[in-house]
Amino acid sequence: MPCHTFGKTTGSAARILLPDGRDEAIHRRGFANVNEQLRILRRFFRNRAEAIVVECMAVNPVYGEWLEQKVMQSHIGILTNIRLDHTDYLGDNLESIACALARSIPSNAILITAEDNPKLQQILREQAEARGSQLIIAESEWVSASDLQGFNHFAIEGNVAIGYAIADQLGLPREQALEAMKRAEPDPGTLQLVSLEHQHKTIHWANLFAVNDRESFVDLCERLFRIYPQEQRMVILNNRHDRQARVQLFAELAADLNFQTVITFGDFEKEANEVLARRDCDVVNCGNQSSWKDASGNALLTTITSRIKPNQSAILIGAVNIHTPQAGRLLQTIDARC
Repeated sequence: MPCHTFGKTTGSAARILLPDGRDEAIHRRGFANVNEQLRILRRFFRNRAEAIVVECMAVNPVYGEWLEQKVMQSHIGILTNIRLDHTDYLGDNLESIACALARSIPSNAILITAEDNPKLQQILREQAEARGSQLIIAESEWVSASDLQGFNHFAIEGNVAIGYAIADQLGLPREQALEAMKRAEPDPGTLQLVSLEHQHKTIHWANLFAVNDRESFVDLCERLFRIYPQEQRMVILNNRHDRQARVQLFAELAADLNFQTVITFGDFEKEANEVLARRDCDVVNCGNQSSWKDASGNALLTTITSRIKPNQSAILIGAVNIHTPQAGRLLQTIDARC
């Protein structure tokens, strides 16, 4: 019999996932607070939840540990991978970040990860065993190219492998798990490739605003470049006022990955320009200090399209962060067109 299951995601746009497959937005007053988890869990239990899947909403490892040990007490924990991000809270190298994230490992339970670095795997294994838990490595080799066909978003082997590992623990056939993953509605921040025509030019749009670390961003860009090898490379550097640490990193990545056109949204355009001035790329400032700061989504799209060379199409990638006024208006326009 199906399990009466609820879920909650936190990333791009917080959502509650209901047993009938629908989801609803979580409306917050002010900034996110880890106490939100308590309120949501009470709601789930009032509605007779039999299973709950909840994304940890804490960046600070102290809060992550508190949520797991005092609130969630999970049967299965997931650490998708270890990436160099949120270094102000987690540490400035991968080993330190692995140790910080390990504080949220459940006790006397199962920990699943798709991390493939043996040194980081060992850190997670030792930390899991110290809590009486077992580490399971979800292997990308479990996932074939045909498994990735039919998703309503850009599926990644490691994520699907985690789904298989969870299915194994629950006694579900992997084929059944795969079909369920394909039917699921994607998170708002999930990469979905769409193509649109504007001003008689073709743009292939890839929303990577939710991908905030170097390794994941480079990996996904290289995948996209293999799909669109001849297109002009364009990237939006969408910088938030509270994420200055990412400005130089992604400006340098834009140059290193040979993006021919860089569009800046949000803040820190001067800092991004200083990095990009040393590289050979076309830079278009459309952020909060530019004359385009209040432009409509259609105007922003027209400005971007005007930088596509004659007789060419483009791959346009959104990068760095999610929420800025310009990004919001552009996304609305693209969504309406697609």
